[in-house]
Amino acid sequence: MPNFHRNDGAGLKSQGKLRVLLVSIVPPKNDCGVRIVMHRQLVERSPFELHVASNADFAQDLVVHTPLRLPYLIHRLRKSRFGPRVAAWTKDYENLVWPLTANKALEDAVQRFQPHIILTLAECGLSHIARKTAQRHGLPLAGLFLDWFPEMKGHYGHKATQAILSRRYQGLYAACDLAFCTSDGMQEMLGPHSNSHVIYPMPGRSSGAVEKSWPASNGKFRLVYVGSVENFYGRMLCSLIEQIEATSDLEIVVVGPNADWRKQLLERARARGAYLGFKPPEEAAEVLVSADALLVVMSFEREHELFMRTSFTTKFLDYVAFGKPVILWGPKYCTPVRVAREHGGAAVVSTDDAGAVISLCREIAADTALHEKLSKEALHLHETLFNSDRLRGIFVGEIEKLVAARAHR
Repeated sequence: MPNFHRNDGAGLKSQGKLRVLLVSIVPPKNDCGVRIVMHRQLVERSPFELHVASNADFAQDLVVHTPLRLPYLIHRLRKSRFGPRVAAWTKDYENLVWPLTANKALEDAVQRFQPHIILTLAECGLSHIARKTAQRHGLPLAGLFLDWFPEMKGHYGHKATQAILSRRYQGLYAACDLAFCTSDGMQEMLGPHSNSHVIYPMPGRSSGAVEKSWPASNGKFRLVYVGSVENFYGRMLCSLIEQIEATSDLEIVVVGPNADWRKQLLERARARGAYLGFKPPEEAAEVLVSADALLVVMSFEREHELFMRTSFTTKFLDYVAFGKPVILWGPKYCTPVRVAREHGGAAVVSTDDAGAVISLCREIAADTALHEKLSKEALHLHETLFNSDRLRGIFVGEIEKLVAARAHR
């Protein structure tokens, strides 16, 4: 890491880590989604001196230094028994009105922490406050474009605001001095930018070196899935579970929190050990080690096409470290499928028919050469395109480069 000299208003240290102020609707946490991506980049590997400002609901185990609250009356209304009834209106306020005002808590955090750079998770509301704060203080702004939040339920209020939020999302991208895109599809959708870089989600440190394998094999070909099990992911998993239930040579094991499946199917899956609920990364790794193949799922539903084109599932990068065949079940336009077809690393099922996944499982089980080929391709992807040192080098290096360039202006 280069040395930085104290020669500008940002107060660069003569030696040591850069000070990064992360402004995010969700703090880094080692559990799932964008939280785990940021945790791996910013906490687990600790490349920077980090200060987190967030408007999330706060638990004691979250790394939050500056809470950012909505105005008192809006906050109380959201938490009241009327909250669900007015949820769309309070979310519209958070996205469209709140960013128009300066946030005193965030201003105070900038004064106290004296960051070299503001890093923000690009979404619908708070990231625009981060943008204006960076402009007011003459600080460089870096954006993490990890999901197309204007299309995600819970992140927009009334559906009519989605087009406005998407345009602002693209405007934030253009305003960033440095942009990190989670996929090639995200970068293509956002358009040209002078300092934009694709960084796939940082893989975890759990690997095929895990000694314990659980649950024990019963002789069937075991397909394992670890990740989100709700909404469109849940619908696809349920269709596959029901078809696998009718077989005698296959089994599926699913790990993930908050399954919103039909009650009868959920009860059967729990009783048979097909659904294990949430497990922390170390325990999930033990289940992954027991697999004969690992499953990645991307939705075929048309309403989620933009999300599939721009997102990149973390589990793909985590899976390949185990050196096992990866089955990627998703539409041909999603970025993980495009990556697999260009670089290898997964067998692709690009039809929404769960029966095609079952057929591929049986093909891999019967063909030792295919099993070995897919396993080697997965490890190669882990060591090259998905290599954590390569991804970390881009992330840390580009932030250092931007700060250094600003310091010498």
